[in-house]
Amino acid sequence: MKKAGFSAQDIRSLDDLRRFPLIDKTLIQSNYDAFVADYTTKESLRYRTTGGSTGTPLTVYSDDDFFARDKANTEYYMRVFGLDIFSHRSVRIYGDKIDEDLVGQGTYWRVVDERKLVMSCYHVTRNTAPAYLAAIDGFAPRYIHTRPSSILPLAHAMAETGLALNTRLDAIFCDGEYLTDGQRQVIETAFGTRLVNTFGHTEGSAVGISCPHSNSLHFLPQVGVVEVLAADGTPLTAVGSKGEMVVTGFNNPVFPFIRYRTGDVVVRGAPGCACGRNYTMISDIEGRIQDYVVDLNGNLVPLAPAIFNYNDMEWKGIREFKVIQDKPGALRLSVQVEPGTDGQERCRYIQTHLGAILGSGFSLDVALVDDLPKTRIGKYRYLDQRLDLAGYFRDGQNDREDA
Repeated sequence: MKKAGFSAQDIRSLDDLRRFPLIDKTLIQSNYDAFVADYTTKESLRYRTTGGSTGTPLTVYSDDDFFARDKANTEYYMRVFGLDIFSHRSVRIYGDKIDEDLVGQGTYWRVVDERKLVMSCYHVTRNTAPAYLAAIDGFAPRYIHTRPSSILPLAHAMAETGLALNTRLDAIFCDGEYLTDGQRQVIETAFGTRLVNTFGHTEGSAVGISCPHSNSLHFLPQVGVVEVLAADGTPLTAVGSKGEMVVTGFNNPVFPFIRYRTGDVVVRGAPGCACGRNYTMISDIEGRIQDYVVDLNGNLVPLAPAIFNYNDMEWKGIREFKVIQDKPGALRLSVQVEPGTDGQERCRYIQTHLGAILGSGFSLDVALVDDLPKTRIGKYRYLDQRLDLAGYFRDGQNDREDA
């Protein structure tokens, strides 16, 4: 700002944000110390990491206030739908690992704080689906929190076998991945309730929610500013225009994201809504397309919940990674670490932790590399799926007796 000859007092409108350059993950990775506020240090802050759909892990530093605001955002959008995270029971099907002792007993879930039933998304088959549904009915939740790829196998099993829940859910909340209209229809039909799509990211600079009147995402102004830009950086404001979402967050001053390129391609929605919220509206997000891998028994397994679930996986010190599959049950991971990182230790960590999450249906080969090639449009894709998945979807997934 000093070099550009302007100060914070010169920022009088949102248009003045465009005086700042765009930033991205690669720039932040190379300048972590420069992005930390002068009055603190990385060592004194909390952090969490994200792989991101492009396979570029990023460590996001923050303080306790940021986490409090993040939880407040969740409480807010749940109250939009008349739900209370502090008292209502819920089910989480998101990518959490369940203890092997429980899995060996045919129990693919655990109860947390008496209010949350945490279920594995890695053990859903036609044979286990009745047990999953019985557990949900026995817990009597008000809502489910999940990813599209995590709940879709259970929805398919319900559709193919005629199974149904006896419990009446208020809603299913999905986030973390691109949601197609077809997926929405399958999930809503199987569970007999509204699927509510939400947008959030580890960077914490944008939260988008649906409302009871619309499936379009309403981006919360208390979280940050959302821009939609063309490839040349020109702002796109017309309804239906498509561009990259760029965000400026309000809630993390110790590690600020100012005009941060998310890499998500979005479509502008019509302004205004019957709910009365005059927020930035996004009608569709085309990024974050979920990917599946195939296990030894020919079953489709969602990879994104395992890779991007920072509760079980720690990606600190990893600059880039790529997962390659060219035969069922076998995954090859190429890992590029940041300077000063013990690469062999990181590879052993990934081998152990990711292998434990995915289970015995996969063998993992993790190797260090000096560089990873980009796609023709300059991005890294975290999964190079070389199998033709059409046949697996066509034949129906997850027919096995689960181990």
